[in-house]
Amino acid sequence: MTDLAPSAGEACGYGLRAWIEQGCKITKRGGWQWQRTRMTDPQRAARLGLAVAVATVWLLSVGGRAEERIPESTLLPLAADDVPASRVRRATQLRLVSVFRQGWILILVALLNQRHLPRGRFIPEPWPSVAPDNTLRVPTELPLAA
Repeated sequence: MTDLAPSAGEACGYGLRAWIEQGCKITKRGGWQWQRTRMTDPQRAARLGLAVAVATVWLLSVGGRAEERIPESTLLPLAADDVPASRVRRATQLRLVSVFRQGWILILVALLNQRHLPRGRFIPEPWPSVAPDNTLRVPTELPLAA
């Protein structure tokens, strides 16, 4: 349900809703253990939500940079011929440590060793759009980092 006028919404944004909701669920419960808070004040919860959002972007950007540095020779094969047919949920089992967890570990190690905190680089992907002929256009190139 929304209070937006139909002209204000786009089908592309709505199509990403399930992905966004799943990301929020994983972030709140799997990453930051939000369910353990006993907060009842909405304003405090909003401030905590903002801190969680900023920290999540930081963790993902640090973890993403760490994942970029993994030698390609150490990664599992993606070709269908190389993966046994009995394997279920192939895509989710290829990453042994999540990008979120990699960022968490790198930041924690820096804190424990009293080193400078790692900095990541966050480059958001372009938002998909609908062309005038109602075909979905997904950008194929990412913007260049500054």
